[in-house]
Amino acid sequence: MLRSIVVAILFVLVATAAWVAWHPIALPEPRGLRSQDDDWHLPNHSKSDSAALVATIEHDKLWGASAANALPGGPLVSEEEKPLTAPDWRIAGVVTDGKENYAMVMVDGQPIQQLKVGDKLPGGFKIVSMTADRVCILLNGKRRVLRTYKE
Repeated sequence: MLRSIVVAILFVLVATAAWVAWHPIALPEPRGLRSQDDDWHLPNHSKSDSAALVATIEHDKLWGASAANALPGGPLVSEEEKPLTAPDWRIAGVVTDGKENYAMVMVDGQPIQQLKVGDKLPGGFKIVSMTADRVCILLNGKRRVLRTYKE
C-alpha cells in the first residue's frame, strides 16, 4: 500500500517535470542598451527668487524675532517667548517615602528642594506624575517626560 502511494507521487513529480521541460516559460526580451551617442543633459532648473523666499520667512516669523528686526540693544526674544526652563536647576533624582515620590531639585546656590506631584518646578511647570526614573511635567498644555538618569 505504502509502496503504491510512493510510486504514484513519483509518477506525478516526473510527469510535472516532463511537462515543464516541454513547455518552457517565455522570458521577456532584454531591452536594448542606449548608445553612447545619445545626448545626456541635466534637467532644467527653475530659477527662484531668494529675496522673496527670505521675505516670506521673515514675514511668517518661523524662528521668532530676527536680529534685523530687533531694537538696538534690546533682546531678540520677547517676554512671551521665555526659555522653557529656568536657568541653573536640575532634577538630581527621585526619592520614594512610602507611597509618595519626591523629586530632588537642585537650584544653583540654594539647598535641595523636595517637590511632589502637583508642585511646580523652578521654571513654573507643574509636576503631573513621577516614577523612580522620570518626572512627567505639564509644559504648554502638553505632557513631557524628564528622565532623572541618562540612558
